[in-house]
Amino acid sequence: MKKVSVGKYIIYLSDELLEILYSFRQVEMSTNESGGILLGQMKDTNIYLLRASTPNAKDRSHRMGFTRHKEVAQSIIDYEFLNSGKKTIYLGEWHTHPENDPSPSIQDSKMINDQFKKNELNEDFIVSFIVGNVSIYIGVLDNDTYYNLNVKWSVFR
Repeated sequence: MKKVSVGKYIIYLSDELLEILYSFRQVEMSTNESGGILLGQMKDTNIYLLRASTPNAKDRSHRMGFTRHKEVAQSIIDYEFLNSGKKTIYLGEWHTHPENDPSPSIQDSKMINDQFKKNELNEDFIVSFIVGNVSIYIGVLDNDTYYNLNVKWSVFR
């Protein structure tokens, strides 16, 4: 388990989650974007990210874009919630960018804001990861502000 501070939050990342994210980097020019949801647990301002879903056949993906299938994602959320004794919940989104040090596009910012405002969340924040080839962008949007940080993969490996 690795940890990183992002604003007022301390995020703990499971090794399993990091392996999934790392395995979907867009290293080759022919690789499409990938993405999924982030699942975990909360205690105070500690965010424990334990799982990341992987892309599925119903998701839409191309070199510069990824759209996850909502119904499939919801079934994963429900499964993890029930099989964890109602402790593991949806905490955010992840996707890749075909660049070394990613940052959110206008479309990415709109998507995470829409997720935060329009969905019924269990917490008063949402986490956003953008996986690059050299670093990972981590953002946390809550009622007060948007915290963000780029972390080099070497910190996690």
